[in-house]
Amino acid sequence: MKQFLYLVCLMIISIFSNYLQASDRIAVINLYDILQKLPEKNNLIKKIDNEFKTRANALKLQENKLRDKIKTFNRDKSIMKLTEKKHLENDINKQQNLFSAKSQVFERDKRRRQVEERNKILIKIQKAIKKVAKIHNYNIVIDSKAITYMSHIKNITKEVLKNVN
Repeated sequence: MKQFLYLVCLMIISIFSNYLQASDRIAVINLYDILQKLPEKNNLIKKIDNEFKTRANALKLQENKLRDKIKTFNRDKSIMKLTEKKHLENDINKQQNLFSAKSQVFERDKRRRQVEERNKILIKIQKAIKKVAKIHNYNIVIDSKAITYMSHIKNITKEVLKNVN
């Protein structure tokens, strides 16, 4: 009986020691903080803006022309002939539909490029996290936003930020 109790005590101690050791192998990062502090972020925004600048300017010009036509129509519709009014209304509707389609394509393309570039950065961050985790022998690295409470867990955000290439 004594041997059985001794064995149970040893099992309990080994289980708790594994939990204690596991807590030493867990680290947290603040991914949002890393993304905000990356120097590449500003360059990325400028790069995408420059890439889409000509299309954005063309859309702005088209929008201004459309507004001018609408102003002209609203100003002169009372003195226009019925056929001229119908013709101008049809022209404005066609241009509005064309502008709407072009702007939707533009926004979709810009959003797609932003996602592509963000994913490239996330891959770099993930490599840096793995590098830091291997150096310090962490088994688990968790985003701090996913944790409700943490105590005695190492925050490696600054170290990961230094290691992002």
